[in-house]
Amino acid sequence: MSPLISGLASVASLVFNAASSGAAKSAAPRRSSEEAQAQPSAVVTLSPQAEALAGFAGKGILVSQGKVDGALGAVQRGGGSGGGLVGLPAAGGSVSAQDFKALLSEFGADDAQKEQIAAGFDASKDGRISHQEFLQGLASTSITRQGNDFSQAVLQLMDRSGIADGVVSQSEFAALATAFANAEKRVGAA
Repeated sequence: MSPLISGLASVASLVFNAASSGAAKSAAPRRSSEEAQAQPSAVVTLSPQAEALAGFAGKGILVSQGKVDGALGAVQRGGGSGGGLVGLPAAGGSVSAQDFKALLSEFGADDAQKEQIAAGFDASKDGRISHQEFLQGLASTSITRQGNDFSQAVLQLMDRSGIADGVVSQSEFAALATAFANAEKRVGAA
């Protein structure tokens, strides 16, 4: 096993173990999905585990949860259930803005949110969201940079994909990363 793969596996394992130890979200009562999507929080923050994932994005590592279709060179620790974290090295692919907006629709974004978020991720303004642009967008949600409208729009979208409680968990953060990695893989296979 190469040192890079071993290191990624160790870091992913560390993050997964920290999240599994009960340090994740507090045990808030479950709300129906209708109620959770109806009233997103005005200000959304990252849990400590999601903050770590934003930090990985800033270092060029896309961390997803579960199995990524086609894997993009991913290293998955553990076996079977696909519930662990997977670190994906920079792939160099991209997703069209139209496909990205379709992905955002799956997370419950309305038309205005899709436009705002897609425009924010498309830093080069070429109509495509590259792997690097996506990582930079995710990194911008970090605590040190999350005060802007784009970051809040992304955080609100992630928060609505789980329990809309104003805090993005590790799994909510990883869900968007996984969806993007799968979309990127589909485009690359076509």
